[in-house]
Amino acid sequence: MNFYLTSGTPEFMERLLTKYAKEKMILLHGQGNSVVMHESEKKSVFATPRRFEVIDGAGHFEQRGFVAMQNVPVMEESRPLFEERIITAIAHLKQDTSCIAYRVLRPVKAETYVVVTQWAGPASFEVWTKSNAFHAELAQLLDSSSSPTQTFFTSKTYTTTFTAPQPEQ
Repeated sequence: MNFYLTSGTPEFMERLLTKYAKEKMILLHGQGNSVVMHESEKKSVFATPRRFEVIDGAGHFEQRGFVAMQNVPVMEESRPLFEERIITAIAHLKQDTSCIAYRVLRPVKAETYVVVTQWAGPASFEVWTKSNAFHAELAQLLDSSSSPTQTFFTSKTYTTTFTAPQPEQ
């Protein structure tokens, strides 16, 4: 499965959704820009997308709630081990009823993996990031200053957050 991200002004992203209304896309608004997520077996409809392969996931993204993206720049030689560890570290989300959906994304022409999680709201995400399950494996894996995983990363990991506004009816 392919996963595409594109970003721009809120107005331009909304026009994209209107233009490709038959495609399954999710509009996200963040600080300073908006993003559209598009998951498809087909080629992207975006002119200049960031392209990923889905290597793990659960649930279906919806046009509502809160989305967090953990951005993880991984060295080429560390990819297989990182993928194995990230899939294991995030597997508990399959049973977490507060998580609407998640995907672990392998970059096609870049070095930054993205772990996308969708929640009912920011409070659900915050509860998860303070949970034992998060700290037991995922937080340590994503900590670029931690010595056991330090060699995975080309630079510091970071998280971006967005809201997925519900469509007006």
